[in-house]
Amino acid sequence: MKTAPIATSSGDLDARMLAFWRRVNRCRECATIAPWRKFPLGRRGTARYGLMILGEAPGRVSLEHGRPFSNPRNLVIRRAFARAVAPREIEPEQIFYFSDTVKCWPSSATGANRSPNAGENSTCVARHLRRELELIRPRLIIAFGARAAAAALGAPVKLAAIHAQPVTGSAGLRVIPLMHPSTINIAGMRRVGINSLDDYEAQLTQLMRAEIKPALAAFDAGLTAPASRRFD
Repeated sequence: MKTAPIATSSGDLDARMLAFWRRVNRCRECATIAPWRKFPLGRRGTARYGLMILGEAPGRVSLEHGRPFSNPRNLVIRRAFARAVAPREIEPEQIFYFSDTVKCWPSSATGANRSPNAGENSTCVARHLRRELELIRPRLIIAFGARAAAAALGAPVKLAAIHAQPVTGSAGLRVIPLMHPSTINIAGMRRVGINSLDDYEAQLTQLMRAEIKPALAAFDAGLTAPASRRFD
């Protein structure tokens, strides 16, 4: 992956990301994913700490809420974050940047969620995700689901074999692939030793607590990024 110039300040990075999302939100490349529903601008959190949460695609309920990862199952992720940063009362968007492998909602004919097809996935990765990662240069991507993990790592994955294990992808990005806490993935979670959503939440809390320490220290000190990622 060709590396883009690093932003000179957190404000510059925010401006670059806003411009990026304006371009993404105008995209109509995939006819199969019409009417191209996406999250509104400014709902993706912050990229300044280099921490990214990556999913497969927006879901209907989260879009209705106008907030990524906010359907009932995904609240496990938000609760784990709250436990990891306690006693602070802050939102994950204040520390994490949220995105999806496919930026539009892939709806079925009945209006239910569906997985993106191969063409939608490859098109969106090539047109948008690669540029997004060049802009952010995240020091960590927590990828929920096999498609998100494969997109971040640049290669197909066997998620059960690498769940919760840090992996460095072809572009040098550090990725932690995780099973998605969805209803249809209960069997997959059990294969990696997760017996309940409470168990999943506890494990994710521990993982987040360990991984976000530098960002939290910078946040508490009023800095824009951990010392190792300051845009000087």
